[in-house]
Amino acid sequence: MSRRRKFHLYLTVVTLCTGFLVATSFETTKLTRKERLNDQLFQQETQLNDRILSEKEQNRHLENQLIDLQRQVGKVEEAMAQQKSEAADTLAQLEAARMLSGVVAVEGPGLVITMQDSQSAASSSDIANYIVHEQDVRLVVNELRAAGAEAISINGQRLVSNSSIRCVGPTIIVNGIKSAAPFVISAIGNPETMESALHLPGGVLQSLQDFVQIDLAKKEKVQLPAFVGDAKTKHS
Repeated sequence: MSRRRKFHLYLTVVTLCTGFLVATSFETTKLTRKERLNDQLFQQETQLNDRILSEKEQNRHLENQLIDLQRQVGKVEEAMAQQKSEAADTLAQLEAARMLSGVVAVEGPGLVITMQDSQSAASSSDIANYIVHEQDVRLVVNELRAAGAEAISINGQRLVSNSSIRCVGPTIIVNGIKSAAPFVISAIGNPETMESALHLPGGVLQSLQDFVQIDLAKKEKVQLPAFVGDAKTKHS
């Protein structure tokens, strides 16, 4: 074999080996890159899963906080509703007390009773039997109170717990104020109940009807003034 042919043979062998090595190196490089890429993807997937789990745990924690806050808000709302109810009850009691004490003007449905001297008084030898006396007015007032009257006035004078009704001649003094007949008694309360109480058999109206004139009128709105004076002072 000539040197030239040997050279070509060696060159061919070297070329083939080089090609094989290059090809092997390329495949190895491709495999290494693929493994690295797969490893990176795995790491990224692992990190993403860890982040998802962390987010889920945080969301669960926030949901628990929200539930606790909703419970606290519910308790506060219940307490506020209770306080509001108690305040409304207190206000209602205060208004009722103010009405009963007579310190404020009031209005509402009620009854107006007008008491006048009897027309028989002029022709009677005993005039005193046919004129309105303080005990007559007091009987009507007491019957109205027993029938649930919430507030009462006589000729514009508001009655309070220690108001007195006194007779001086043909006049009556209420809260220190003198007035003459006719005597208008205004009462706030249930009109039907108060009227029925006054009309009871053997009651106030039946006992007075032969001696004085009494007229009743049910009203949808009766206005009573506030008490004027010192409620602590007993009017004698």
